[in-house]
Amino acid sequence: MAVDSTPATTVKNMLNGIDYSALIGGPLQAAISAQAMAAKSSWEFIQQVGLNTNKDGQKSAVNVTFIYQKDGSYVKLIVPILTIVPIPMIVIDNICIQFKASLNASSSECSESSSSESIDAGGEAEGKVGWGPFSLSVKAKANYSSKKDSKATSESRYSVEYTQDVSVHAKQADMPAGLATVLNILSSSVTPNAGVDGKIELDKDFIAPTDKVPETVTITVKDSNGMLVKNVPVTVEIEYKNEENPKGHINVTQGYLGIAVNVDEKDNDKANVTLADGTDTLTFQAKESFEAAIVTLSATIDSKEITKTIKVAPFTSDKDDSEKNDSSEDNSKRTKK
Repeated sequence: MAVDSTPATTVKNMLNGIDYSALIGGPLQAAISAQAMAAKSSWEFIQQVGLNTNKDGQKSAVNVTFIYQKDGSYVKLIVPILTIVPIPMIVIDNICIQFKASLNASSSECSESSSSESIDAGGEAEGKVGWGPFSLSVKAKANYSSKKDSKATSESRYSVEYTQDVSVHAKQADMPAGLATVLNILSSSVTPNAGVDGKIELDKDFIAPTDKVPETVTITVKDSNGMLVKNVPVTVEIEYKNEENPKGHINVTQGYLGIAVNVDEKDNDKANVTLADGTDTLTFQAKESFEAAIVTLSATIDSKEITKTIKVAPFTSDKDDSEKNDSSEDNSKRTKK
């Protein structure tokens, strides 16, 4: 009996009919789409949380402002929000696809046949042949039956089973180099000591100018957001200790060009200078003796006056020293007489 190859052919056709491109490519495509969605969500977070857009379409960083106490006064801390909140940045770093198929095909065939025949010679027939002492008596019986049975059975079975396991692992991605650079720049822009209403910053708050060695002070004016205030007028006022009638004992010049600042008026030593870029230098040089002095710098920022002071050490000129020495000698001579 020939072996039926139909089950093997059926299994082969089933294997060839499995769509492996969909089984494997489907999860990969889904992972790629998920990665694209994660990148888009990161960008949307930066756009919506970390950036402001003005009417001209220009973007600026969103800052968070904290006011706290320092050295007995309130100061302001300005921090870009992107430097203090975690940025969602998810990356899929591992995809595992496991596929298992189980195909079963079987065929069975069963056939059965049977037949029987029987003859029974016993039917009754009786006769006599011959005569006299040579006669023969015959009796016969005959019977005939025939029987034939047949049976045939066939069966085919097929089953298909497959399972697929997909495992995806995602983690917080490392910071892209470009974004890390941006955050470093924003971190350097943190203003830890901004004035609540603006401030005047000085690189020196005590100077000791002489007639030969001047002192230069850098002055910077900033608003309450820590930004330079350009073209702001600054008043310079010098108050001398124990001087009933103030006089110009100190020369003041502005900038590297040495533009004279006239602060030697009769009633009080006061003058205005303008900081075109929000920052400049003032140079102080003593020209006459004075016991001590205080320089007061003031500017108006957002309708509020901000002040800062510089202490000036006493100065005695060589001329005054010689006069004192001459006076001492004269007194000494008079005492001897």
